[in-house]
Amino acid sequence: MEMFGISFVFCSINILINCFCHPDHVDFGYSLIGKIFKLGLKPNIVTLTTFIHGLRREDKFGEAVDLFDDIVEKGYHPNVYTYTVIENGLCKIGKTNVAFGVLKRMMEEGCDPNVVSFNAIIDSLCKDRFVTEALDLFLKIKSEGILPGVVNYNTLIHGLCMSSRWKEAFMLLNQMLRANIAPNIITFNTCVDGLCKKGKVSKAHGVIKLMMQRGL
Repeated sequence: MEMFGISFVFCSINILINCFCHPDHVDFGYSLIGKIFKLGLKPNIVTLTTFIHGLRREDKFGEAVDLFDDIVEKGYHPNVYTYTVIENGLCKIGKTNVAFGVLKRMMEEGCDPNVVSFNAIIDSLCKDRFVTEALDLFLKIKSEGILPGVVNYNTLIHGLCMSSRWKEAFMLLNQMLRANIAPNIITFNTCVDGLCKKGKVSKAHGVIKLMMQRGL
């Protein structure tokens, strides 16, 4: 691009960086970012988040965290997507408490989390059998004025079913319906699977009947 006098377009750079985020090409990604800085240009947070996401995707999460810390030191303000990438990575390696810290820091910095930011932590808590804590966080989402989506409901319903907390799971399902959030096939399959595993076949049959009534 430089040879032909074409200025860097960060949208194009994002595509290049995304291509470089593979095991054999990560060094090229670092080189490109370094080149941008040397040219006196300042990569935007979208460009840097693209690379951070690519590093996490390629199981180079340690490097992703290092880059995150580095850009914060350089004066960048991570956006909701940057924070969410780090949260997801922490949750995937079982560091849910640290992910909570990132969420808290995010909110302190005035960066409003979205349902995706919360869902990574809710999912991780449910997998670790901290379902009560996951439910508390879910309620906090609502109290903050953030409307949970079907993915948030599905995640928590699954956690409740796996903990044999059927009453709360079905209360949540009814809450979805009252809020005009349409349950999907995953919602119903989660309930049916959980009920069958616990030997509650008649209740599972009731859920299947409801599925059919909704055309699923």
